[in-house]
Amino acid sequence: MNKSAVTHHAYDIFCYPLDEDRLRISLQTGKDIDSVSLVWCDPFSDRLPKDEPMSKSKKINITKKKETQSHFLWNITINPPFKRCRYYFELCCGEDFFLFFEDGVYPASENPDTHIQFIFPWMNKADICTVPAWAEKTIWYQIFPARFAYGENPTCNQKILSWASPDTPVKNEEHYGGNLRGITEHLDYLHNLGITGLYLNPVNLALSQHKYDTSDYMQIDPEFGTNADMKELVEKAHEYGMRVMLDGVFNHTGWNFFAWQDILKNREKSPYSDWYCINDFNFASVPADSAKQGKFFSFAFTDKMPKLNTNNPEVRAYIINVCKAWVQNYCIDAIRLDVANELSHVLCKELRAAMKSLRPDFFIVGEVWNHAMPWLRGDEFDSVINYPLRSAIQSFAKDKTQSTKDLELHLNHCLSLYYEQTERVLLNQLDSHDTPRLATTAGTNETALQELALLFALPGSVCLYYGTEVLLQGEQDPDCRRCMPWKEIDAGNYKTQLSFIKELINLRKTNLAMSSFNIRFIHDKENPRVVQLIKTDETIKKQIYVILNFNKKPFTLQNEFQGQEILLSQNCTNATVYANGIGIITKDLC
Repeated sequence: MNKSAVTHHAYDIFCYPLDEDRLRISLQTGKDIDSVSLVWCDPFSDRLPKDEPMSKSKKINITKKKETQSHFLWNITINPPFKRCRYYFELCCGEDFFLFFEDGVYPASENPDTHIQFIFPWMNKADICTVPAWAEKTIWYQIFPARFAYGENPTCNQKILSWASPDTPVKNEEHYGGNLRGITEHLDYLHNLGITGLYLNPVNLALSQHKYDTSDYMQIDPEFGTNADMKELVEKAHEYGMRVMLDGVFNHTGWNFFAWQDILKNREKSPYSDWYCINDFNFASVPADSAKQGKFFSFAFTDKMPKLNTNNPEVRAYIINVCKAWVQNYCIDAIRLDVANELSHVLCKELRAAMKSLRPDFFIVGEVWNHAMPWLRGDEFDSVINYPLRSAIQSFAKDKTQSTKDLELHLNHCLSLYYEQTERVLLNQLDSHDTPRLATTAGTNETALQELALLFALPGSVCLYYGTEVLLQGEQDPDCRRCMPWKEIDAGNYKTQLSFIKELINLRKTNLAMSSFNIRFIHDKENPRVVQLIKTDETIKKQIYVILNFNKKPFTLQNEFQGQEILLSQNCTNATVYANGIGIITKDLC
C-alpha cells in the first residue's frame, strides 16, 4: 500500500461540520485502496453505560468516492449526537487491511487504544462555515460600466467616442460613455434574460476607464453619474429581484487618493506615511517606475496604483467604514474584493465581522486565482472567483487529446477544494474583464455554448460576463472590454444565442438537479470526447442528463435516456446529438 498517499487532518476540508448536526469526514488515499471504513465513537464513550448504543464504536463503509489525477477522495457524513467525534479509518488494499490513525498507518492487528485517534472536539455553532443561502441560486451578470450602455448623463464632461461596433477592438483610454443610467435603462433586458444578480466593476471616482485606480471611494465617478444614480440603480434592481455587488479595490489606491497626495507633499512626515508600503520616501512626485526600483510597493509594479498597508489599523478602519457606507448609502448586497489574496488576513476577518453585523446575509467574494482555503474557513470570505473550474473546462475544450476521463478528474479536484457549503456559492464564470472572452478562446460559437452548458450544469453560483450571452468577441485586457452590441441585439442578430442562454438560465433556476453535487460521469471509449453527465437530486426526484459532443462525428445515445426529449439543443434532435451538439434531458425518478 502507498502509505504516503494516505492523508487526513481533523480540520479544514478533511473534517468539518456542514451544519449543527452533520459532520463531513473525508480521506485521501492512493488509487491502490479498494475500500475504506470509518470507525467512530464519542471521545468519552467509555463513561456511558455499556447498554448505551454510543458506548460502542460504529464501523461504517464509506461508499462515496471521487477520483482525481493522483488520488481517491472518500467522504462520509455522520451525525454525532453529542457534537464531538473520535475516529480512525480501516483501509483495504487487495487482501491486506490497515488501520490509519493520527500517528500513522498500522497493520489491522494493532490495538486502536494504543494509538492516537483523530478527534473533532466540538461542533461549535459559531465556528461552522455559513454562507448566504440566496447566493447559491443567483445568476450573476458582470458589468464593466464604461462599455455596457450609455444613458443621458449631465455630470459627464468627457469627450465621448461613438459607440463601437462588436468587431471593433478597444483600448483602456477610450471613452465611450457607458454609465449607471445606461445599466438602469437595461434592467428589463437583464430580467428577461433571467439574471438575478448584478456584479459591477468599480464605479468610484478614478482617472482611468477601468476605475481600479480609485481617487475617492465615497464618490461615484462623474463619468458614470452621481451617488443618487447609484442608489436608484440598486433600488430598481431590487424591484426586479436582483441583488447588487460592488467591486472593492482596497489592495491599492490611485495616485490622486488624498492619503497618497499628502505623502507626495510631506513624505515621511505625513500622518499617512504608514498607510502605504513604502521602502524609500525619496521617489519621484510623478509616476516614474519608482515601484520597479523598489521605492514603494504597488499593484503589479504600476506606480499609479500604490499598495495600501492593510496591516495598519487606521487603514483597516477606513476600508471597513467605506464598505459600511456603501451598504448604508446604496443598500448593496455584496462586495467583490479586488486582489484579495494580497490583503492582510486581519483586515478580511474584521471586514467580515463588520459586514455580517450590519447585514447577516451580506455576501463577500474574493479575487483569488489559486487555491483559496486560507480565506474560506468561515471567518473571512464567503466565496472566491472560481478560476480553477474555468481552467478545467477551457483546458478540456482546447486540448483535443483530453478525454472525458481527464475532464472528470479535473472537475472532481475543483469540487473538492473547499467545504461543500462554500462550493455551493463559488462564483463560476468562463470569462471576465481580466481574461480573453469566451467566444474568442473557444474558437467556435458551438464550443462556447458547450462550455456554458457545462458551467450551468455544475454546483456553484453562475456568473455571465456582459456580452457573453451573445458571444461577444475580445482578446486579452483591454480588448475583452468591448462595447455591448445593443444595435445588433435590437436588430435581432443574436436571437439564437439569446434564446439558448434564456433556456439554460431557466432550466438552472427551475431544476435543482442542475446544481446538484450528485454527479455520475459516463465514459464511452469509442467517443472519448463526448461529455455525458447524469445529475440527480433526490429531494425533487429529478435527473438531468447532459450531453456535450466535442467530437466531429455523430453520437447516438445508448442508455436509459434514449428517446427522451432533448430540452436544449444546438444542431441536435431527439436521441442523436450531432457534431458540437448539446443535449440536456430531464427525467422523473418517481
